[in-house]
Amino acid sequence: MTMYFFAIPALDSRSAQDDFNKFCSAHRVVAIDRQFVVDGCNSYWALCVKVAATPGSLPDVLKAPERRTGTGSKESGSGRVDYKTVLSEYDFSLYAELRNWRKTLAEVEGVPVYAVFTNEQLAEIVRRRVDTLTALGDIEGIGPARIERYGVKVLASLQAGLSASLKK
Repeated sequence: MTMYFFAIPALDSRSAQDDFNKFCSAHRVVAIDRQFVVDGCNSYWALCVKVAATPGSLPDVLKAPERRTGTGSKESGSGRVDYKTVLSEYDFSLYAELRNWRKTLAEVEGVPVYAVFTNEQLAEIVRRRVDTLTALGDIEGIGPARIERYGVKVLASLQAGLSASLKK
């Protein structure tokens, strides 16, 4: 999944709206987060658009609940994955440690937690027991910039979690 960011002015927004609509019609949009930024006559809508990285149909996890296939899903009815039921107890404890690490890092850097890694990416890191930067890059949505910025840190955090659990 890739994220794109847009600013749509509150006043005289036609051109920005047209550009945004063209973008959305050309991509598989998974979600849009929006925030209105109040700054007098310079006020604007800040938009974060999450786009599926590959063409084709969306994985069930990303579909709206009414469009999911199959029955007996381990997901909650809210459309969010309940990783406590999807991951083993051991994997979930590692996942929870990585989420805490991500939250602390995001607060220090002043960025949203998903800008570090998404929940889906953290779960994949745990499932695959990623131990190299190359393997980290094989996870959808983790590109060179994230690897450079957070790769060594997330691998160290995962290894620390694995080591700590072996000592128990």
